[in-house]
Amino acid sequence: MSYELVFEKLVNFDIDKARISVNVELRLGKDTVNFKANIDTGASFCIFAREYGEKLGISIEEGFLRYFNTTTGNFRAYGHGVTLITEGFAFDSQVFFAADESFQTNVLGRRGWLDRVIIAINDYDGKLYLSRYESE
Repeated sequence: MSYELVFEKLVNFDIDKARISVNVELRLGKDTVNFKANIDTGASFCIFAREYGEKLGISIEEGFLRYFNTTTGNFRAYGHGVTLITEGFAFDSQVFFAADESFQTNVLGRRGWLDRVIIAINDYDGKLYLSRYESE
């Protein structure tokens, strides 16, 4: 049996890099910030460096506190509602900003991003296929 999927976007990525990254724009009101984030299917949430939340005028510690445990260590982050835009797809999402200023990892995780898109990855050719998820 075979299945067919149709995607709205094709994004090329560098196969020589260790991670698959895409352009991200966060919006809150009239404020915006742009950066790259890694797609991380093992991350439960979208987590970004503190500096990006601060550039949006967010008081980081006023958000929803959550503790994260990873194989490389534990850290605190605070959840805030923002508009998350990747490759032209915009979503209102709760994302987390790290409490620690030295935290510089930016990931698009399952809640807030992966649960809103359909993706396919052809790692061999460096191609990422994306569509907005629409419930059937």
